[in-house]
Amino acid sequence: MSFLKFIKNNFDRVLAVDSEFCYADHTKTIQSRVVCFVYQDVFNPKDVFKYWTADKRFNDPPFDFRKCLLIPFNAVAEGHSWLHLLQGMPNNIWDTYVENARLYKTFRSGKGALDLLTTAQHYGITEVMTKEHKTEMRNMIINNDTYDDEQREQILDYCLDDVELTRKVFIEQVLDIEKKNNLKTEEDYKTEISQIMFRGASQLHVAKIEKAGIDVNYPRVRDFRNYWDKVELQTIQELDKKINVHDEDGTERYEKFVELVKRNKLFGKWERTFKTNKLRTDKKYLDKIIKKFPELLDFQIFKQIKQLKAYTKLSVFNPCADGKLRCSWNMFGTETGRCTPSTNANIFGGAKWQRCLIKPGFGYVMFYLDYEQQELAIQGYLSGDKKLIEAYKSGDGYLQSAKWLSLVPDYATKDSHPEEREIVKVLFLAQGYGAGPGYVAGQIKCSLLYAKHLLRMFKKLYSTYNDWISKVLRKVAITNKITTNLGWQRYSNGTFKINKEGQLKSIRNTLLNFPAQGNGSDILRQAIIKLHEAGFVINAPVHDAVLISIPIGNEDKEVKIAQRIMEESAEFVIGNKIRVGIEKVDPHFKVKEKHKETFNLIFKKIDEYKYLAQSRQQPGSQS
Repeated sequence: MSFLKFIKNNFDRVLAVDSEFCYADHTKTIQSRVVCFVYQDVFNPKDVFKYWTADKRFNDPPFDFRKCLLIPFNAVAEGHSWLHLLQGMPNNIWDTYVENARLYKTFRSGKGALDLLTTAQHYGITEVMTKEHKTEMRNMIINNDTYDDEQREQILDYCLDDVELTRKVFIEQVLDIEKKNNLKTEEDYKTEISQIMFRGASQLHVAKIEKAGIDVNYPRVRDFRNYWDKVELQTIQELDKKINVHDEDGTERYEKFVELVKRNKLFGKWERTFKTNKLRTDKKYLDKIIKKFPELLDFQIFKQIKQLKAYTKLSVFNPCADGKLRCSWNMFGTETGRCTPSTNANIFGGAKWQRCLIKPGFGYVMFYLDYEQQELAIQGYLSGDKKLIEAYKSGDGYLQSAKWLSLVPDYATKDSHPEEREIVKVLFLAQGYGAGPGYVAGQIKCSLLYAKHLLRMFKKLYSTYNDWISKVLRKVAITNKITTNLGWQRYSNGTFKINKEGQLKSIRNTLLNFPAQGNGSDILRQAIIKLHEAGFVINAPVHDAVLISIPIGNEDKEVKIAQRIMEESAEFVIGNKIRVGIEKVDPHFKVKEKHKETFNLIFKKIDEYKYLAQSRQQPGSQS
């Protein structure tokens, strides 16, 4: 029996589906109206079901979703449509976009590389609509509030074209997966379909997260949007008093930056650009310097000023009509299946002081639930390294490792020996990403000889893990793929990939961390699904954490339930629980003192400007 036959036999109907809709606002997440739904039976393509919903706020589900397999291309959009029409969330989803990303993300890049038309062409499906026609039809749907009979038929036919294309892609994809994953038995088919539906279901739960949005201090967000351009220069000038890199008009001066570097005695060590031979001032390099020299506050201030000068471009300060922040979370955006939301639209992706704007909605308390030392735990449990597991269970794997490496005494704490603990964090990063002694020496400011010694001791300490990951990479070289416990995969040409110039490039170091990152992604998806099933409101996924809202009254008990659900989700994926920390969201949520100072300075300037502006408008005031 083939995989396709197995699918046909195990569902009442297998239906390709697409919806047409209009977005409610600039975030392109929630919808203002769902214009139509079209379904087509995969195995009986003449069975087509068209539903015009432009004039409806709710609509009963046209099928028993519990018994059907539904096949959209990027299920987040259909998830929003089902939510909008109050139809509930289907159980069984095969997202052809997600599975396409699983199979081919490594080999395709660039805008549109994984879209429906390109995917269809990859499978040799030539009867596809042109991009021009697609744009024309989308404009018709978006730019009209009502539709005449002719437009209605055109839109339904256009939607059916996408459904037909999705149906054909699905069939080819099933055959592709069966061949690539060497599926032979009914047990193989059951495992594969359950893992595919797990990923599909997670896409619908992303739609729920996007619909919930992030509650913020709207008056403050509005003030920033309205007044930042009025006080930007004053704020930059006040910060610049400490570093003297900018002119009076806020213009950054390179020669002044050179003097700043010299004052901090880094001129001879500072990297330069290849083309101009000037000192680097890009964000990536500044982050590296700040991490390496946290005591040099001048460069933190310089970075803050650069960020402040870019804030007029950020959509994070442009909330939706209900005052919430929303963005597309783009789950499965990386090859490890992590979310990749836009930095400009994601409040967690920008400067840390922005998090001071997060504020629970009326009647709710917010909590940030974060997996603690997740990568360390996953590495230990997957490899079976007893020493690594013991380090994790100690409560602080970094500090425990430092003790075993004789970097600190047995009585050491995180507060008493922070520098030694940081050394071990660097060693874990080096182990996880294949960095050598040069990286270690640069990060902890030691000799190359000592860095080699530390790496040698560290690899010996966790030899079981290192033997295990070496076997994983050897298997990749043979099978051309690496897989998480729940079936998310990265395909490759062994431990190489072909770059844009057509050359083979080693990806060994990125593959090293795939088990931790990929399984971590699956853990978060499982947690999101189970939290929603338990009735929790999720406002945002944040790498290995979630932001949730709980009604006031019984929040202490409820957050413990959420914590347990997340720990059990880890156990479901890797066989063992991972600790979850709880942090209550307050006015300075997860923000260090230096970032609070930036927040306070910005709004001090804004409040001063507002006060002066209002004073001038008072009767009898002097201009």
